Amino acid sequence: MLTRSSDRSRLHRRQCVACGYSGRFVDRVNQAACPRCSCDFAVRPPKSYAEMEGIDELEPRLARAMRAGDFDPPQREWRLVERWLVFLFVMSVLVISGLALAIAALPLR
Repeated sequence: MLTRSSDRSRLHRRQCVACGYSGRFVDRVNQAACPRCSCDFAVRPPKSYAEMEGIDELEPRLARAMRAGDFDPPQREWRLVERWLVFLFVMSVLVISGLALAIAALPLR
């Protein structure tokens, strides 16, 4: 199904969840409350229709952070764990291969 570009922009425009206000002040990163109804954005953050319906493939906070340019790289702890797991897997494969070669090289009686 084809959608018009104006419809697509309306799907992704953020609005206050309480009153539906979708002005330019809603999509600010540091905006604490809705300018119309004073809804606290820390409790109920503004969402687009696509985010509310699950159409958007990105998580709402991730999409907001990417738009704001505050995207943080993955945490170092997880990278460290992944590297150690890969190291242990490779070492176990090497040890098992070495044992298999050593057993195969033993003379038969």
